[in-house]
Amino acid sequence: MLVPEDSDIFASLSLDQISEQVILQPPRVGGDEMNLAEFPFALLSDRQLPGLDTIEFSDVIRGKGGGQVERTWIVTASEEFGLPVASDEQVYVALMEVTREQGYSSRVVHLTRYDLIKRLGWPDKGGSYKRLKGALDRLLGVTITTKRAFWDKAQQSYVDVGFHIIDDYALYSEPRGRKPAGPQRPLPLSYVAWNEIIFKSFEAGNIKQLDTAFYFALRSAVSRRLFRYLDKKRLDGKSAFRIGLRKLGFEKLGMSRNYYPSHIKQELERAHVELRANGFLGGFRYHRPARNADEQVIYWFTDSAPPQSVVTQQHTDLLDRLAAIGVTNAVARQLVTRYGDEVARQLDYLPYRSPNDPPAMLVEAIRGQWAAPASHLKAQAEQGQAQREAEAELERHEQRQREAQERQVAAQASREVLARLSPTERAQIESTARRQLEQDNPALAAHPDSAAYGVVLLDYIATLLD
Repeated sequence: MLVPEDSDIFASLSLDQISEQVILQPPRVGGDEMNLAEFPFALLSDRQLPGLDTIEFSDVIRGKGGGQVERTWIVTASEEFGLPVASDEQVYVALMEVTREQGYSSRVVHLTRYDLIKRLGWPDKGGSYKRLKGALDRLLGVTITTKRAFWDKAQQSYVDVGFHIIDDYALYSEPRGRKPAGPQRPLPLSYVAWNEIIFKSFEAGNIKQLDTAFYFALRSAVSRRLFRYLDKKRLDGKSAFRIGLRKLGFEKLGMSRNYYPSHIKQELERAHVELRANGFLGGFRYHRPARNADEQVIYWFTDSAPPQSVVTQQHTDLLDRLAAIGVTNAVARQLVTRYGDEVARQLDYLPYRSPNDPPAMLVEAIRGQWAAPASHLKAQAEQGQAQREAEAELERHEQRQREAQERQVAAQASREVLARLSPTERAQIESTARRQLEQDNPALAAHPDSAAYGVVLLDYIATLLD
C-alpha cells in the first residue's frame, strides 16, 4: 500500500489494528521479462482501433561487441481477438507475480480466476471474469516477431525470434479465495501456460523484479508502461537516464506516430506527476542538445541526485520566481530542494487559480501536489492545437517551397531543351502547349502576359518534351 509522506494514517488505530493492517498488506513483488519491458506488446488504450491489426517498433542500440544493432519488434493481432489492450498488460503483470511466487518452476502456472482478479484490483463480478478471459484470448492469439531483439547467452549472438506470449490456458469455476498454505494443498484446476520462448527467457535469467504493488497503484496506462520501462533502465545503476522524446513516445510507449512532440509531452504529463508523487522519479527535464537535434527527456531516480548542471540552472530560476510572488527565501529553498519540478509546475498553474493570497496558496499547492486546474488544461489544449496547426502550416509551406523548386528545375530543363531545337520545332511545341492550356484553362489563357500563364505554359511544354 502506498502511503503519502508525513501521513498519519495509523494515528487512530490500535496496536491490534495496526498488526492486522500489516498482515493484510504483505509486500507484493512480481517479475518482468526484459524484452517485454523494452518494447510494447499492447495498445495504450482499452479500445481496439478499427483496421489496426499490426504495430511495429524499432530502435538502434550499441551491441555486445560494440557495434550498432538495429532491432525490430512487430506485434500482429489474431483475426478473431485483435491486439492486446492496456488492461491486458496488467493481466501479464499479475501472471508474472503468480509465476514468481511459484518459483518460475514450470511454464504452466496454476491459479484461480478469483485470485487473479483480486490481484488486478477488479471487482468480483461477472464482467471481470469475462474481461479476464478476453485478455487471455488476446495474449494467446497475438504473435510477436522480432529481429535481433533477443540475445542468446549460450551462442553469444543476437537472434530473430517469433513467439506468442502464452500457448494455452484453462479456466475452471472454483471456490473463491486463495488456496490455504500448507504442504498438502491441491493445485488449482485453472492454469496458464507461458510460451516456450518466453519461459526459456525466464530460465536464462532475462527477468527483473517488479514492484507490483507500486505498478497496480498507478492510475494511467502511460504511467504503468513508463514505470516498467524506466524500472528496467535503472538496473544499470546510473544516476540518470536520457532518451529521445520521439523514441520514447513512439518506440517504447507505443503512442500514435501522428503525435507532435507537444502532444507526446501532454501524454507524459500525468505519468510524470504520478511517478514523482509516488516516489519513483526524482525528477525529469526536457533538453535539446543542439539547435537542429531531436529533443530529449532526461530522468533521474529518487535514489540519485539531479545532475549538478540541472540544479544550478533550475534552482536559481525557481528561487527567483518564488521570491517574485512573495515566498520567503527560507521556505523557497526548502520547497525547491524537496519538490523540484513540482515547484515549476505549480508556478505555471498559479495564474489559473485566481488566489486571494498567492504565496500561501502556492506553498500549499506545491506541498499537496495539487492537480492542474481545468482552465490550465484548457489553455494547454488550445496552445497544443495552435502549435500543431503552426507545425502543419510550416510543413505545408515547406512542401510548397519544394514543389516550387522542382518546377523551377523542370522549367530550366525545358528552356535548355527548347534552345537546342530548331525555330520550327520550337514554334510547333509552343503552339501545341498553348492550345492545350487554352482548352484546359480558358480563364488563364485569356491573360497570356501574366506570370502565372508563363509558369503553367512551361509545365505544358515540359510534358510535351518528356
